[in-house]
Amino acid sequence: MAREELTICLPSLPPGTARQAIAEALAPFDYNRPSEDATPGHWDSWCMGAAGSEFWVKPEFADDPRVILEYEPTRARSTHIIPPGRCSGGPVGVLDIDGQRSRAAAKADALWREWQEFSSNFPSARSLSDLIDEEPEATRRRPGPAWHRYAAQPVMRAVLGDAALQSRFGQTAVGDFGVGREVFSRQRAYASLARFGGFLTLDGTWLEPSSDPDHRYAETVNRYIDALTPDTLLVKVTYHG
Repeated sequence: MAREELTICLPSLPPGTARQAIAEALAPFDYNRPSEDATPGHWDSWCMGAAGSEFWVKPEFADDPRVILEYEPTRARSTHIIPPGRCSGGPVGVLDIDGQRSRAAAKADALWREWQEFSSNFPSARSLSDLIDEEPEATRRRPGPAWHRYAAQPVMRAVLGDAALQSRFGQTAVGDFGVGREVFSRQRAYASLARFGGFLTLDGTWLEPSSDPDHRYAETVNRYIDALTPDTLLVKVTYHG
């Protein structure tokens, strides 16, 4: 069991009523509920907010009472203060969705250029996905010999051997950056709204990365958000499941 993030879509609500609506939306996925249908359980406890994954708020709506600033620590004695200009949720129309994606895309563009400069000092390398495809029994969860071949490449030896570089570029850097500058920036922009955890739609469908792999999950979530009406709420919660 681990703590996970979830973004929940809710219909338009009066200020201060989101908690009850969240509880009702999450109820069918409670591990401890009576088994009356085939809905899989996902959680046994939840709390408001998700540290580090807050939404950005449009500046002109900073004092809007519909903006949800509530955050509950997930561990005893832990602290987290929501940064200025961000929130745990609110109506789509007051959230700076486009600005959030634009900021992420700009950071991704700079990181992509940094990787090109760094990797140019090494022989060309192949992605982990390519090497997995060559191993009959290899999978993404269990790459086996494919991982060892991948990690042995000079550029990845350098990345994996340096904690700072690994944190900066990631363990699957060759494939991640290999998609090209435009695609990489777009993927990071989408991921800024679907970085971790799941997504609960208005009709009660629970989506998560494992059900829609290869960046399609983030694209699916972003397309769904873009189609929502301005008064639809998006709220972040953290659940134990």
